[in-house]
Amino acid sequence: MSKRTMCRVYVPRHCVGCTILRQETKGTSMAASEVHEDGRASLSGMLDAQAMHSPDAESIVDTGRTWTYAEAARTRAQMSTALLAAGVMCGDRVGVHLNKCADGFLAMHAAVSAGAIAVPLDPGSPASRLAQICERMQIDVIISHPARVKTLVQIHDIRPIRALVGVSCEGIDIPSIDMAELAHFDQTSPVNVATDSPSYIITTSGSTGEPKGIVHTHRSALAYANMTLRTYGLAANDRVSDIAPHHFDISTHSLWSVPLKGATNVVIPEPYQRLPASHSQRLQDERVTYWYSVPFMLHQLVLRGDLENRDLSTLRWVHFGGEVISPQVLREFMAAAPNARFANIFGPAETNQSTVAFFDEPPDSDKMLPIGEPLDHTNIRIIDPKAAHPRLDNVVSRGEMWASTPQLMEGYWQQPELNAQVLVECDGKRWYRSGDIVSVGHDGVMTFHGRIDHQVKVRGFRIELEGIEMELEQLGVADHVVVAVRRSQLGEDELIAGLLGANHRYDHADFVKRAASVLPAYSVPTHSTLIDTAAFTGSGKLDRRLLREHLLEVVELEPMKEHS
Repeated sequence: MSKRTMCRVYVPRHCVGCTILRQETKGTSMAASEVHEDGRASLSGMLDAQAMHSPDAESIVDTGRTWTYAEAARTRAQMSTALLAAGVMCGDRVGVHLNKCADGFLAMHAAVSAGAIAVPLDPGSPASRLAQICERMQIDVIISHPARVKTLVQIHDIRPIRALVGVSCEGIDIPSIDMAELAHFDQTSPVNVATDSPSYIITTSGSTGEPKGIVHTHRSALAYANMTLRTYGLAANDRVSDIAPHHFDISTHSLWSVPLKGATNVVIPEPYQRLPASHSQRLQDERVTYWYSVPFMLHQLVLRGDLENRDLSTLRWVHFGGEVISPQVLREFMAAAPNARFANIFGPAETNQSTVAFFDEPPDSDKMLPIGEPLDHTNIRIIDPKAAHPRLDNVVSRGEMWASTPQLMEGYWQQPELNAQVLVECDGKRWYRSGDIVSVGHDGVMTFHGRIDHQVKVRGFRIELEGIEMELEQLGVADHVVVAVRRSQLGEDELIAGLLGANHRYDHADFVKRAASVLPAYSVPTHSTLIDTAAFTGSGKLDRRLLREHLLEVVELEPMKEHS
């Protein structure tokens, strides 16, 4: 192997026939264009900068209240003061445990502007999992809401918290500051932080069942935000649907791109998301111009959103990503939003966005939609995953996607062995081994074909099947549990479970209830069944791959017990 293609493992500083696709940039360091026009090199003080530029412009539209940029910056500054009063120092991890609301957006900005690392926590996850995340990330201060007091008490009982902001909790004998008290705090100026400092951590389930943290720096977050401004022409007068929860990486568009440009976030709270007709009504009433969600949400609007009675003519962009979308769903939603351009966005949380496919006309077939071509400043190579020592010169037309981009994460929080597996430095660039199997056609357009491991996405959330199986086996309902993904009759991906050696007390409803006590809602199987065929590898281990295939065959032959 020549010196040019010699590769070495990249260890993050902050975390103890040839087919080459690229949109070239000089290395993966932030180019001059990646520093915002106001000279910004970090996320700190982003709201304050917009407050100085356009104080009366709308920053956040929530149900019942609108924040101007001046008001958002003031609340951010008071939250930051409260965090510092709670003992938060530069580099500390701060948990943000809030439902979809303006306060969640402001809390994320407050944390990074205080010099801390924001860690959004899924408010729907069990306390045991949240305590596990707090332990792994060493989170001592949490920003939350009175509605979450019960969960906060349970977290504290498992893994003690040092202080709370946003809620006064009598069940925990620790310092706490409720939202009403924030108005009495002085306004702290943003803390200057280095561009390469970690800014936020997105947690996802690992193959061992323990959470892993994807660490993004201020540099990578700003690179992503600037890319969206260049690629999609986000304008200050855009009104952007703020749908994704903050623990889901799609939310970074609303968190960083929108305020960087001075546009408006229109919050779509969870009750609206569960009622598609109300959801579409809010899109119409708030004159939303820019949409970004998982395909599941589009499907729900097509099925039950009363779109024939809605005027969605203000929509000019509709973005979707995180899972495969049905071409039929896309066709029907395109008919309801005649002035919009559509984009299928592909890329894991580790790189934010990697590729995009644009659609100006409805797809004319039901074939899987392409994931498009690399975004600018992003290099893609498709590498043979079967090579004994995969490297950049093992290039094929179908294989594992390797990505190099300024938007790339710093690494996984305190997981050096995992970082060594997926982060490689070659040709002066840092490359991420995505584990995604893709192919590229003669036109340079790529198609996604699945994962080389057992990782899947359901409703846009990344799930490690083996991690879910480990959690379910701990319930004691069966000797072994295997989990697979199938496409429902409605065209949605859903998790199903097969139980081997189930005890005589097995009951589907009880199984689901117990699963919900240890798993996030999106990873609780919607169906379960008993299977009586065991399969083992040559080493005597349970052959989960074969069992998953058998489970999918079983469900085709018998009705399954369902969880709604």
